[in-house]
Amino acid sequence: MIRSFTARATLAGRAVCEKRLKRSLGGMGINITYMGTKRALAPVVSEVIADAQGGALLDAFSGMCSVGEAVGTVRQIWNNDIQYFASKVARALFVACDPPPSALACGDAHYVAYKAQKDRLISPFRASIKAEDYLLQSQSYPEFERRAARVSEQLSRDTAACRVRSAHLFAATYSGTFFGIRQAIDADAIMGAIRLAESDKKVSRDEALWGVVGLGRALLKIANSTGHFAQYLKPKETNYRRYLTLRRRSLWAEWITSVADMSPIGDPMWRRKNKAFRGDALNLIPHLARTKADVAVIYADPPYTDDQYSRFYHVLDTLCLYDYPQVTGAGLYRPDRFTTPFSLKAQAPKALASLIRACSRTGADLVLSYPTNGLVKQKQFDIEAALRTHFRSVEVARSVQHKHSTFGASKGPARSEVLELIYLARSA
Repeated sequence: MIRSFTARATLAGRAVCEKRLKRSLGGMGINITYMGTKRALAPVVSEVIADAQGGALLDAFSGMCSVGEAVGTVRQIWNNDIQYFASKVARALFVACDPPPSALACGDAHYVAYKAQKDRLISPFRASIKAEDYLLQSQSYPEFERRAARVSEQLSRDTAACRVRSAHLFAATYSGTFFGIRQAIDADAIMGAIRLAESDKKVSRDEALWGVVGLGRALLKIANSTGHFAQYLKPKETNYRRYLTLRRRSLWAEWITSVADMSPIGDPMWRRKNKAFRGDALNLIPHLARTKADVAVIYADPPYTDDQYSRFYHVLDTLCLYDYPQVTGAGLYRPDRFTTPFSLKAQAPKALASLIRACSRTGADLVLSYPTNGLVKQKQFDIEAALRTHFRSVEVARSVQHKHSTFGASKGPARSEVLELIYLARSA
């Protein structure tokens, strides 16, 4: 008989889990690394927002919600992002009534189903797992190369022959690339356990949401990449030891601690009045204007480089959708990745002009972040003039030297210095 997760935990493990739980209740939020994050800039943006009119704040490109976290509970927060995973983060942080379960509660709720699902997937991939286990014992790069080739060959055969009906998306799609075979199987087993627990009412809808967000957070920690999913890193003599270290990490253990390390913002009463959208800001904001939504301030931080964010976080969107897409390319990309005009140099000025006009029609004040080296600046688009056309008063409220996180995106270093201008445009 499979014993419960709690029964299997050691006393030391319990102490660590409980310590992490207490720390999470202190208000850590999500704390997920994300390309282009404004976490370091968020306190400054929050100060500018505080000078705008009172009422609900819409963060139109919320990402990992660092600005909403900085603003806190002094006003209601509405978040929006087009990416599925980012929208789930916003819902967990600002809308969910239930907090995430403790590590022990999470393990008890899911361990039996997780173990059963894992056992079902181990069977068709048994030969590949054996080859991978042998690979992880490599002591030199030539030895690693030989064993890696065997893993690749065996995994191709096992994947083609896999006929299991239960959850197997990650095992069949991402094994041997971003994740190890055991890690991919764990991802499927955890997702299967979350879904089963929610359908059986063993966990609430909010607790299941925290489980998925925590899994995305854990996947980022163990991924064989530079911090995103544009493409996986191919092992070579200079990095194969790091590859082995990442492959040895247990996704189940990372997931359990990731869930316990998160916490929502504010109390349930306050969160009940917040909103979380998933949509294109260029469609959402005109809709809010037409419906006379009661939003007082809009914070807009549109993309300003030619990097499409969907290229870097498509695996997390697939985790949320769990729809077995036909992936292609170096990053195993989804076929339906969103493309924003803000990241297309020829279209960015028109997109920003449309955004400014739409915001003005809501009657809300607009706080806009944009760097001096962004795409629209390169096209000589005058942001301040565009704002003055639609708003009563406009000022550059802050000018901040800022390091933009790129995680070594398509071109350039992991962090780039930018001068960020924060505009405050008042509607009345």
